[in-house]
Amino acid sequence: MFLDLQIDIYKFTFSIIFVVLFVISYFVILASRFENLFKQGKIWQIRVGQFLLALIIAYLATQALMLLYPGTFTSTTQ
Repeated sequence: MFLDLQIDIYKFTFSIIFVVLFVISYFVILASRFENLFKQGKIWQIRVGQFLLALIIAYLATQALMLLYPGTFTSTTQ
């Protein structure tokens, strides 16, 4: 009963890689001069832009990494 956990390795791996790449890309964007693209005083717009850009970069990079090893991380649910 307790050991009947079924873990989808593809989704678990995707989630872990996504979180790691999101953190890395967010800190890279914070270190860049991204805020120079906005007018001075637009703090919340800058933060939203940084967050969305990091989210998009992390998603695309995760998809690319998962496609590199199609035999290793295949989804078992159909």
